[in-house]
Amino acid sequence: MRLRKIIRIRSVLLAKTGLRIGMSKDQMAIGDLDNPVIRNPLTDEPYIPGSSLKGKLRYLLEWSLGGDYILKAKDRHVYASPDPKDPVARIFGLAPENDQKALEIARERGPTRLLVRDAYLLEDSKRELERTAARGGLYTEIKQEVFIPRLGGNANPRTTERVPAGARFGVEMAYRVLDDLDEEYFQNYLLRALELLEVDGLGGHISRGYGQVYFLHPEKPWDAQEGLPLKERLLVEEIALGA
Repeated sequence: MRLRKIIRIRSVLLAKTGLRIGMSKDQMAIGDLDNPVIRNPLTDEPYIPGSSLKGKLRYLLEWSLGGDYILKAKDRHVYASPDPKDPVARIFGLAPENDQKALEIARERGPTRLLVRDAYLLEDSKRELERTAARGGLYTEIKQEVFIPRLGGNANPRTTERVPAGARFGVEMAYRVLDDLDEEYFQNYLLRALELLEVDGLGGHISRGYGQVYFLHPEKPWDAQEGLPLKERLLVEEIALGA
C-alpha cells in the first residue's frame, strides 16, 4: 500500500438560506442570545468547522447506503464494517475496536482518505456582511422566532443567530488515493455525498428552512453556475507523487 496521489478539491460554499452551526455556552447572561453560532476565537468571525462538514457528508452517505449503517445508528452505535473495502470507513475513517481482528481489518483498509479543512468567509463576502452589523452580530443576523406549543400554552420567544443567506465560504478538501478502488470511490461515493449535501443541508434547523447550500467553482462567475452539474462547480486538481 502506497500513497499514489492526492486529489485536492476546492470550491466556494454559498449559503442559499441562513446558515447556523452552533456552539455551546457554559454561561448565559441576561440579554444573551439563546443560540449563538460558532466563531473563530481569534477573529470572532463565523466559520464552518471541517468536522461539521465531514460529519454531515458521512451521515448522508450512510443513510443513502442504508442497511447496517441505519440499524446501528438507531442503536446509537457506529457501524464497524468487517469489510476492509467498506466505502464509508475508507473515505471517512473508523477507529478500530481493541481486538486483533479489528486491527487487522484496519491495517488492510489503510488510513482515512478524506481530509476536510475548516471553511472561512471569503474576503468579499465579509465586506458584504459588514452591512448586517446593525441587524445582528459581526457577520451574522439575529432571527427572532416564537415557539408555540401545539397542544396549547404560552408562546415562547427565542433568538437564533445565523449567517445570512448569500454568505460564501472557501472550502478545501484533500482525498488520498492509494489504489484503484480509491479512484472509484471518489467518483461513486464522495461526489454523491456532496450532491446529497446540496439536496439536504448543513447545520441546524434544516427542516425550518435553514442550511441550504450550493457549491460554486472558485474561478468562475457566481451567477453563471446555477443549474450546472456538481463536477463543473468544483475545482479538482491531482497532485501526483513519485515512486
